[in-house]
Amino acid sequence: MNKNLLMVIDNQMNPGKYTKEQLRQNATEAAAIYSSADAAADKDALAYASAAAAYVDAAAYVDTANANATDRLIDLYFKLSGEDRQDYIDEINRGK
Repeated sequence: MNKNLLMVIDNQMNPGKYTKEQLRQNATEAAAIYSSADAAADKDALAYASAAAAYVDAAAYVDTANANATDRLIDLYFKLSGEDRQDYIDEINRGK
């Protein structure tokens, strides 16, 4: 489970839960992880997670255009990684 993407999805489900600084830190961390990834398949999936985190950071409190772009990037992450979005939703709901 990608913890940076988990925050992105959690932010979508719970707008305002994270501060702008927390979202910026998440985007920075995701970018660092992406840049240090070795495996090509993992690197592709991590690129989408990193981009999704960056979109959320840029918007802070996401507008419609950025929300749609973020959704597309998340979908691409799940397609490439083979992970299941529902697992992330379940993890977020478990923490409530």
